[in-house]
Amino acid sequence: MTLGPYDSRANRSRCSACSTSHLKCSGLDPCSNCARQRIVCAYTTQNAAQRLILVERGRHKTAASWPRNEAQTHHTSRDASQALRKSYSTPPGCLADQAAVYMSFFATFTRVNNFTGRPRTTGDEVKQLAELHSRKGSHLFNAILAVGAMYAAKLNQNGPSKREALLVAFQHYSYSVAGLREAIDAVDFSQGPRLRRAKNQHVCILWTTFFLGLFELMNEATGHGWQQHIIHGTSKALKSTGPGVCRSGPGLAFFIQARIFEISRTILFNEPTFLTEPEWVALSRDVWTGEESCASASASAAEAFIQGRMTHPQDTLMHDAKSLSEDGHLLREALTTWSAAYIPDTTRLSVSLPSGLTEGQGCNKHDVAANPSTLLARVFYAAISIYLSGVFDYELSHWQQLNLSVPTLDQGTVAQHVDTILTLTSTALSHTSLSPVLFLFPLRIAGARSYYQLQRDRVAALVGQIGNAFAVASAIRSDLSRVWQVRAVLPHSDNNISQKESRSLFMGV
Repeated sequence: MTLGPYDSRANRSRCSACSTSHLKCSGLDPCSNCARQRIVCAYTTQNAAQRLILVERGRHKTAASWPRNEAQTHHTSRDASQALRKSYSTPPGCLADQAAVYMSFFATFTRVNNFTGRPRTTGDEVKQLAELHSRKGSHLFNAILAVGAMYAAKLNQNGPSKREALLVAFQHYSYSVAGLREAIDAVDFSQGPRLRRAKNQHVCILWTTFFLGLFELMNEATGHGWQQHIIHGTSKALKSTGPGVCRSGPGLAFFIQARIFEISRTILFNEPTFLTEPEWVALSRDVWTGEESCASASASAAEAFIQGRMTHPQDTLMHDAKSLSEDGHLLREALTTWSAAYIPDTTRLSVSLPSGLTEGQGCNKHDVAANPSTLLARVFYAAISIYLSGVFDYELSHWQQLNLSVPTLDQGTVAQHVDTILTLTSTALSHTSLSPVLFLFPLRIAGARSYYQLQRDRVAALVGQIGNAFAVASAIRSDLSRVWQVRAVLPHSDNNISQKESRSLFMGV
């Protein structure tokens, strides 16, 4: 019970959670009970903003009138009385509950970081789950607070200080990791979720690994932390859970949000993905729209590249080499079919929207930005088209010795795809709510194929813009700087680059 404004009793020494549960409180901040349960620890205090008593009639003494009525008795000056009355007005937006503050920052983060281009955001998908589990110190709830606090530290305006926000972010991050470990130990993924409650627990674990990965993308510049979370966390848990959980409800929402990160991880780190397994391919066909079906080809292209890396063409049996070549042509045909269906002929390869815009072109920019899902699909189409060509053209002489045709692109087509990536990425960052981190993979592809200084400057500027919110952009910038530094001493003609140099420089492109 909150103490009244004139109650002479001392304030309670127990926090709100211990008081509600009728437990003995240690009095620490956080107390031992709240720390063990990993919940927000708050102590009830006599807040001046809550003391104001409104009385319509009578001569009752109130918090506002008491100092004025007793001014002579207590020798209270007029200035002190005015200062006291001013203290009763709470500044707008000043929230007493720490969790509510950082939840609001998380909501803002999800509004400006859309990972799909669809109207529903990540915050919309997890809000209900977070509310269901927040009372028990859920690892998901702590992961959400960690992301919100880290975003508050990035903004560093109209909110907590940067130091305070970072302390809260890392505190809830550690709580979430500890809670996640306990939850994983308690859940048997091999048996699959048989009950609705067990299914929700599985989905909560998936979402927690997703948000912990986002936290690492925002905080850690090398990308190793995100790689660990998505490989040993999200990908492993999703594969163990199975596609059945992802066909409806929160599981489907998670799969839609997280799939692009799994594809990017596969390509950036040259590692296999479960998305090419038959049951996951079937799920993708059921839940992806036509525009989003380009992602299926992305995963298949990544798998083809990994198979191509395992053995050089000269060491591969003729049957295996022919099979890989045929798969490449099928993927190129799928990309061409998708392009014919969803990209207008006038803008199939590039969109001219840089400096020097005309009025009509300016309209085109807003038309493109009006459908973020299509814009994202077009960027990934251009990136995957270059990537698929890179699976084969860096060992082109060996494929020619085997007398096998491969789906490579000519230099002019590659340049047009690079221009598409740069132009649409710039439009997305300026005119849509798509998350900037989605474009790091396409920019890495475009940067490795940028042969002129103007192109490289555009790539560097876009990567730097993404780095304002996501520290992992530094890893992409450093990687491209190394590539450009080596390329600067090479002849301009790509044909003069040795196969060993091209394979080491552009691995994953």
